[in-house]
Amino acid sequence: MSWSIRIGVRLLSALGIAMTGCSSPGPFDGSISDLMLRDFGSVSASERALIERASGGAFEPWVSDVELPADASAADFVRLALDRNPTLRAARQRVLRLQQRIPQVESLADPMLQIAPFGQMAETAAGQVSVMTGISQRIPYPGKLAARGRIAGQDVAIAEQELERLRLSVVSDTRTAYWSLYYAARAIEVTRQSRDLLVQMREVVRAKYRVGAATQESVLRTAVALNNLENELITLDQRRTTAVAMLNSLIDRSVTADLADPRPIELSEFDLRLDDLLSTARLASPMIGVIRERMQRFLEQRELARLNRYPDLTVGLSYNLVDDQGLSPVANGDDQWWIGFGINLPIWQPRLKAAELEAMRGILETAGLVAGEQNRVAFRVQDAYAKVETHQRQVILLRDVIVPEARQTVEASLSGYRAGSVDYLSLIDNWRKLLDFQLMYQRSLADLERAFAELQEAVGRDVPRRRILDDADEPRDNDTESPEPDGGAENDR
Repeated sequence: MSWSIRIGVRLLSALGIAMTGCSSPGPFDGSISDLMLRDFGSVSASERALIERASGGAFEPWVSDVELPADASAADFVRLALDRNPTLRAARQRVLRLQQRIPQVESLADPMLQIAPFGQMAETAAGQVSVMTGISQRIPYPGKLAARGRIAGQDVAIAEQELERLRLSVVSDTRTAYWSLYYAARAIEVTRQSRDLLVQMREVVRAKYRVGAATQESVLRTAVALNNLENELITLDQRRTTAVAMLNSLIDRSVTADLADPRPIELSEFDLRLDDLLSTARLASPMIGVIRERMQRFLEQRELARLNRYPDLTVGLSYNLVDDQGLSPVANGDDQWWIGFGINLPIWQPRLKAAELEAMRGILETAGLVAGEQNRVAFRVQDAYAKVETHQRQVILLRDVIVPEARQTVEASLSGYRAGSVDYLSLIDNWRKLLDFQLMYQRSLADLERAFAELQEAVGRDVPRRRILDDADEPRDNDTESPEPDGGAENDR
């Protein structure tokens, strides 16, 4: 090969190396939204606003307001939370992010290109070597890339189970916040009605006091009771504000935005079976699912550790440029080329064995965690089920017996006080008991719905309020309503 060609090849080799180093994209000077647009091709308005909110440190939701019906139910807030909750949206992006790892770990590593254009080259009979080049590719042992892909796939499955767990948690938190708002609103309403009744009683006491039929102590006691109600209303208003802020934060809305009070509801009785709930929870609980997916990941990790005992193959092609002017008189300038093969030698047995044992210990670890989580889920289901049963009995008792009797007692006491047959202390005591029982009824009703939301989270899916009777079940005489579908509107009121 002539000197001019030799120099040209070296320059081209050096230029190729330089171009290879400069071919990677440089730093991007635009905004993150512009970078997303370049990589994804399109960016939704919500994604752009979320990025700008995170980048700018703004302490406001990406949409300051949202359309809410005047009589929005728990189901309406749940739908908004599932669509707008930032933590849920981040979890969905995590699943999508981990999915991009699968093609990365399943692909071959980049081939290695070597070029040596300068230095003291070998002198051969065909001529002096001017440029040495080579390219090699490492090919993993069959099954390794697939095993790495399955491990990455298990990471996706784990993230999906964690997304489902988070979804259930957001739904439960939303329902709990809604029923906290419901109780605060109903308690304010009941307290104001009780205050109106106390004002009527105060007028009766004042009239009797003017004619000398009541003591000044009775008038003062009534004033103290009214002031105490005002104090209770302040506390209830604070609870309402807290519940509103919690609901707004769950749907990514300004915490200071006001919400309409939930409409009053009546008890919708539950017909649940604990055995069915426990059986469903064992299959549906996302936390149990997370641990099981981790166990499967350790199984795949154990398989990869086994495959790592086998060597990988490296295939290389070498090509040397030879000058046609050498020391030998018969130099012909024929270039050199050859194909080579190589393998790594997995001889360090302690490292390989430790990788297998680590995976096996991980399997045993997750097996114990599954058993522990099953016990924890079973306890949560049983505890929430007991709360539902207890609150349901309390609501029925308060609604059908205690509150009506307390109301009749107050009415009889007020009539008796006007007639002089009942003393003031009995009247004010009966009035206070009526208020307490009315508040207790509303609190038990809200606690019942909160307990049902907790039960659904523990089970791992929406639970119908009425179980579907099978052939072995005897229908009740008064059970004339059809069962609600799973996840029906009645579940969210």
